Amino acid sequence: MRRAWTVLALTGLLLGAASTTPTPATAAEERYVPPASGSWTVDGRGWGHGIGMSQWGAQGAALQGLTATQILAFYYPGTTQGTVTNRVVRVRLNALAGRSQATVTAPAGQSGFTLQPVGGGTSRQVSARHLTVTRSTSGYRFQARTTPGGAVTSTVTVAADQVNVTTGDGVQVGPTLGGDWTWYRGTLRLTPPETGTSTSTFDVVNDVALETYLRGVVPNEVPAGWHTEALKAQSVAARSYVLSTLNERRYSDTCDTTACQVYRGRSRSVGGQVTSSEHSRTDAAITGTARQVRLHNGAVAFTQYSSTNGGFSRAGSRPYLVAKADPYTGTATGDTRTSWTEQLSVSTVARHCPGSGGTLRALVVTARDGNGELGGRITGARVECSTGNANITGNTNLAFGLLSHWWRPRAAAPTPTPTPTTPPARTAEYHLTNSWGPSADHVFRYGTMQDTPLPGDWDGNGRDTLTLRDGARFHITTNLGGPAARVLTYGRVGDVVLVGDWNGDGNDTLAVRRGREYHIKNSISDGAADVVVRYGRPDDVVLVGDWNGDGNDTLAVRRGREYHIKNSISDGAADVVVRYGRPDDVVLVGDWNGDGNDTLTVRRGNRYHVRNSLTDGVADLIQPYGRVDDEVFSGDWNGDGRDTLGIRRPV
Repeated sequence: MRRAWTVLALTGLLLGAASTTPTPATAAEERYVPPASGSWTVDGRGWGHGIGMSQWGAQGAALQGLTATQILAFYYPGTTQGTVTNRVVRVRLNALAGRSQATVTAPAGQSGFTLQPVGGGTSRQVSARHLTVTRSTSGYRFQARTTPGGAVTSTVTVAADQVNVTTGDGVQVGPTLGGDWTWYRGTLRLTPPETGTSTSTFDVVNDVALETYLRGVVPNEVPAGWHTEALKAQSVAARSYVLSTLNERRYSDTCDTTACQVYRGRSRSVGGQVTSSEHSRTDAAITGTARQVRLHNGAVAFTQYSSTNGGFSRAGSRPYLVAKADPYTGTATGDTRTSWTEQLSVSTVARHCPGSGGTLRALVVTARDGNGELGGRITGARVECSTGNANITGNTNLAFGLLSHWWRPRAAAPTPTPTPTTPPARTAEYHLTNSWGPSADHVFRYGTMQDTPLPGDWDGNGRDTLTLRDGARFHITTNLGGPAARVLTYGRVGDVVLVGDWNGDGNDTLAVRRGREYHIKNSISDGAADVVVRYGRPDDVVLVGDWNGDGNDTLAVRRGREYHIKNSISDGAADVVVRYGRPDDVVLVGDWNGDGNDTLTVRRGNRYHVRNSLTDGVADLIQPYGRVDDEVFSGDWNGDGRDTLGIRRPV
């Protein structure tokens, strides 16, 4: 039942959230009052995360005479060149994921298809130009047509979990008959959905050799007209990146979008207009660096890259992903993204005001990293609104829709931040319910709204209570309403904090997150972490729960509406991937039905959509509770084995 920490609607311990905690001003802050025009003119630097190779920097370096090897050595210091085999890469085609129907087409010059069950079975030869594919419990059904609008000439059913579809020259595939399509080299494989248990939908995976895969990647990541050495550097970086990030899920290794690398196959037809996705110049760069990768300590390096780092790279999660000045970025002709000017609307910033209907009074930049021009990238900001203040964290939020989080509004000088007049912190009142009923079973006042509440079973008695966090100090409580049984200092003030029973002893303890690294403590005590593990990406939203009912809390990372769940405290790929809710839902974790397994609930306003299994599908229960602007968390307040809701309000 160890439900552990859940996502709060407003407190924002997790990455990318906003916090209503008031923050005193410091001398380094920049305060910008909304202009009468309704938008700030801002100067910015860079496009993308800025870690690893700057693609425009590689072009600038190549134009200055550097070779691809020299470019890669500059952007990934400490790595060396190595070679790999031309292995098959299994690419999940995201636009065709979870389909109930798709159409495959034989390219010109091909008379039909070979349908081969994966794992054995008799292959089927089908003479047709088009096959419409559906799936049921009996297998995959293929309806043959000679023209998109023609009659069905034959129907073939292949009873298999997965089916390979091939011709002598790749396969064209699209969601509808006669509509847009993409032509892929290699084999198309039809599989059950990567997530969920539906027997009527399927995913489409392209099984393609690594070097062939790159032909559909490199010209879609950088212009094919760039310098040959820049194209070679991109080829090696893309090859290394895909091999270092292979997810190796049940049916696929990687995807075809910017969440992995952009891969567009051989060519595409959109609205009847056919465009090649490959190019002879990038083909030559791939061939010229065939099977070459960057290595670090014998393993393929995690060669992150982005469009431009703005002239100063950011440090990443590997020792060779360093922060340093980049003399090559910004020197290439045509680079309009290393240095840019945009408009930032007041209304965009005001969306981060707490509550609803807030009017923005000031945008305050609270911290920068100090690297490069304009003072460096923004690492902290605050909005001051008529409804209160909110701290802004997470690189995506700090960009406010701009190309990066490295920008500064134009002004003669930032308006000086006035001497802090932070009002007294308001007392916090908690309303906890032991059921999904309309009223609270426990109402008490404890601490202030500046504190961050952390629900957990701190003494192993089966009942959750609230520990209050104040910076790096934790006021541990073992009864509802306090007072604190002890005060502990752990981690750093800026750490993201998680709570869970990490070793299954019945007691919740703390973990701190730094990027994609988790420092886990198995006792309520000072000192170093007992376990340090890496999981997910630095910008993932993280959840904690006992996902398989073994008594141990583990991690899950959320990417939109997809949850990558790990059932052990270890590195490696997710054990379960499930989809639920919408990408913008607020998510809570708990054992809602007392079966020992934590599952997901999504919050929409004051209504909670509860799911009692880690599967796709609709909610098992929809229940209203509290107000739309309440701060919400969950816990087992009475020790009955079921998690329920708690809310916090200022008084």
